[in-house]
Amino acid sequence: MKTKTFTRVSAVAAVCMLFSVNSLPAQDLFDPHTEYAAGNGPNSVFSIDFNGDGNNDLAVANGNSDNVSILLGNGDGSFQSPVNYAAGGRSESVFSIDFNKDDRYDLAIANYVSDNVSILLGNGDGTFQSAVNYAAGDGPHSVFSIDFNTDGNNDLAVANGNSDDVSVLLGNGDGTFQSAVNYAAADGPYSVFSIDFNGDDKNDLAVANYVSSDVSILLGNGDGTFQSAVNYAAGTSPRCVFSIDFNADDKNDLATANLYSSNISILLGNGDGTFQSAVNYAAGGGPWSVFSIDFDCDGRNDLAAANGNRDNVAILRGNGNGTFQSAVAYTTGGGPHSVFSSDLDGDGYNDLATANLLSNDVSILLNTTDTSSACCVGLTGNVNCDPGDVVDMGDLTRLIDYLFISFDPLCCRYEANVNGSSDGVVDMGDLTKLIDFLFISFNPLAPCP
Repeated sequence: MKTKTFTRVSAVAAVCMLFSVNSLPAQDLFDPHTEYAAGNGPNSVFSIDFNGDGNNDLAVANGNSDNVSILLGNGDGSFQSPVNYAAGGRSESVFSIDFNKDDRYDLAIANYVSDNVSILLGNGDGTFQSAVNYAAGDGPHSVFSIDFNTDGNNDLAVANGNSDDVSVLLGNGDGTFQSAVNYAAADGPYSVFSIDFNGDDKNDLAVANYVSSDVSILLGNGDGTFQSAVNYAAGTSPRCVFSIDFNADDKNDLATANLYSSNISILLGNGDGTFQSAVNYAAGGGPWSVFSIDFDCDGRNDLAAANGNRDNVAILRGNGNGTFQSAVAYTTGGGPHSVFSSDLDGDGYNDLATANLLSNDVSILLNTTDTSSACCVGLTGNVNCDPGDVVDMGDLTRLIDYLFISFDPLCCRYEANVNGSSDGVVDMGDLTKLIDFLFISFNPLAPCP
């Protein structure tokens, strides 16, 4: 069954091996870019598997042609020719999740000129039904979907740039939505993101406001309604907001892409729905979009920023404490306005896709992280990849979590192959062997390959 949280969807293939933060030269993190045609004026890109073949595909919202392009993935990082589906007027943002509980990914598209959201239900084979439109506020720039009222149905949040608010449309679970309820933000909402900021298991909202240069936080009540906005200063004219944990304290933080100050603002979360003051990191020329995930497989979340004025994407490696290294730029097509990351070639490492407004295409940058067994040194058993290569209860807990609970990818699967099976599969045999080593025979674990 598909999960309904964006963090899980966007990290669909975060299968990483453990390397030190300086183990890979920055200039070698991604292959040179390859372009694939989209529609006219691509503004936004999203990646997930639309046809159930195990390969991640692309959806691109095209602002000038009022449609969304679907590019099916071949599984090797290449893509088929686009198939276009009509949306509303000036399609600016696309998001994909299951709206009607048929285990097929659907599409939501924010349309700036027609002041609505287009819903295209997926057929499960990579094709989509005709758009059905739902009214939002004035000037929708961005759409996000998650469950706001804990009824198991995915809802919508839409950032409206002209009416200075965010529209919430509760889902009925059959692919239809209730009428929009609007909540005030600050001046010029451009991007919206939802996750739990205060640890109450209720999804909250973060809205990037490009006129007032701040982020509005609206805490969720758990019933689909939200509290009044509290604003936090960011850089100049933020066009995108993203949330994830940057400093490993289990509290969700914020990153904003600031167009006119050409930087990324980091606001660390306090865990109670409040945030610390922004710290800014140079990103290059005019970042329109920011995305965060672990690119270099060191267990720390990094940043990717689409620089629309410089035709590149900037990578800022995370230090794991909420700070970041200097940006390294990778060339893209013309005018990238959106960046998204998932595994596009099936090697378990996070690649990049950018929607390029000026060149009417999508750039693909494949991750070149070493896929060897170098993450395992000496004997196996350091399943949680902690410093010092110590094998203890933490590793047993992590292996049980992987096999039975979260199924979260292992940082180094070679370390978990403690019984040394020739196929390298991590299973109950490895769990039995690790228990035997820790509590019964204490016989040595298998050597690394």
